[in-house]
Amino acid sequence: MILTEKDFNFFRSLIYQLAGISLSSAKRELVQSRLRSRAQSLGMESFEEYVKYLEGLPDKHEEWESFINLLTTNKTDWFREPQHFDYIVEKFLPTWMTQGKKHLDVWCAASSTGEEPYTLSLVLNHALKGKGITYKIVATDIDTRVLSQANNGVYSKDKLWQIPEIYQDGFSMGTGEIAAWMKVKPAIKSHVEYGQLNLSHIPYPWENTFDLVFCRNVLIYFNPQTIQSVVEGLYHTAQKNAVLLIAHSESLQNVKTSWKYQKPSIYLKGNLF
Repeated sequence: MILTEKDFNFFRSLIYQLAGISLSSAKRELVQSRLRSRAQSLGMESFEEYVKYLEGLPDKHEEWESFINLLTTNKTDWFREPQHFDYIVEKFLPTWMTQGKKHLDVWCAASSTGEEPYTLSLVLNHALKGKGITYKIVATDIDTRVLSQANNGVYSKDKLWQIPEIYQDGFSMGTGEIAAWMKVKPAIKSHVEYGQLNLSHIPYPWENTFDLVFCRNVLIYFNPQTIQSVVEGLYHTAQKNAVLLIAHSESLQNVKTSWKYQKPSIYLKGNLF
């Protein structure tokens, strides 16, 4: 099955319409690879047949979920960009606690398979122990497959090396037939709540809610117009004196936004710092 320019442009336009994802022409091979098996599984012999099939579907059909899942990218790791977690422990939390608050609300807006929200929970659980402060992490993603994996909380031990030793007690290690696996312990997992959310659908279902917003390694898939809408949407979900963290490869430099720059990849709402 060969993906023609016409069909590729249809899929590009469709994923932008559905999820705000902007695919460059360099992604043609990726789209062909990911959608070929789906079309074949539906008994189709060409991408043109799949296009016609999608064009005839109602708005609420389950195939839209499959289509979005296939064209979203879910690269993630434990303690990815560790400087952000150092910042939370060394800078954000000590300053945030001067406000006298006793509960911390966090949004992880692109949770993928769960490594990022569980990393946050490991860090917060350790940093807040004995301080009388509770926390909750809302973790969302557009991809239902990765949300299912994340909610399961079971991971390969191959990635254990990414997790600093002081946090490894947050996992139950498998033995015997499941010796290759580790599971997030309830003390860490119970603070994380997963749900599906499409970042291109604004406004979001929260207002003035979160103290800390993680939206890392997702803005790179959006065009400038979508980025501006998303970051303003994030702003309205944040409490006064909240902090936004984006990836180090991302920037709001040319984006009109209410967030105030603090340092590379870190932005502020209000005057916490």
